Amino acid sequence: MNICIITGSRADLGLLHYPTKLLEDDPYFQGQMLRLWGASFEQAYMTAQQAFTTERPDMILVLGDRFEILAAVTAAHLQRIPIAHIGGGDVTEGSYDDAMRDAISRMSALHFVTSFAAMARLTSLGYRNVHLVGNPAVDYIRHADWKRERPIAEPYVVVSYQAETLDDTVDLEAVNDAIMGRRAVWIAPNPDRGSERIPAVEAYSHDAFLTLLAYCDEFIGNSSAIFYEAPELGVKCRLIGKRQRGRVVPWGGDGKASERIRDVLRLWPI
Repeated sequence: MNICIITGSRADLGLLHYPTKLLEDDPYFQGQMLRLWGASFEQAYMTAQQAFTTERPDMILVLGDRFEILAAVTAAHLQRIPIAHIGGGDVTEGSYDDAMRDAISRMSALHFVTSFAAMARLTSLGYRNVHLVGNPAVDYIRHADWKRERPIAEPYVVVSYQAETLDDTVDLEAVNDAIMGRRAVWIAPNPDRGSERIPAVEAYSHDAFLTLLAYCDEFIGNSSAIFYEAPELGVKCRLIGKRQRGRVVPWGGDGKASERIRDVLRLWPI
């Protein structure tokens, strides 16, 4: 199977790391990863459309809910390329990503969900080919060589805070109250509306981010990592605002979500 894995930003790449590795290690699958980082919706659409025209894949694999992914999925949908979607059925009521996630699910032929609630939501809408696989972030944390030495000697907290894009809320006062004068490592936000108001200066690799989390005193903000990576690392978390309202901690922390994704894809008819 020729499969194109699409990443729209740093936010989804971490969760795609281990599924990508298993697909690359399996001789049944061929293909490549298409990066759309930093692209506008229009740029992402045109890049994906050109890539699919140059080398048409049998399927694309995407994760999540961002506008870059919606653009690529739209391009694939119009070319009648089957779409496999990880993370459909989730809810994030404080972000416009919520509606985009639903639109991506509507165009997808194959659904890999991370919780019972997400599975119930999609099946209640009549979607077929819905598979409960669990949390792919756990796979990477358990099986990959990512952990390094403690990066900061003194105690610190990690802050990953995004604008609440439905109403442009950026509540830095609440974030600073949670920091309580402690040393804070700010993770650069995704390029959403309102992100320019957030004082984060550095984007970390996935390995560096996980290492920061593993040693921190607290993880503060409204990142989806509070629900995906942090529970596996046993990190104390403080959720700020309503961006992630409605999201639940994924099911299946057994390190085998990526294996389930691979096995289902192997059975997909070409």
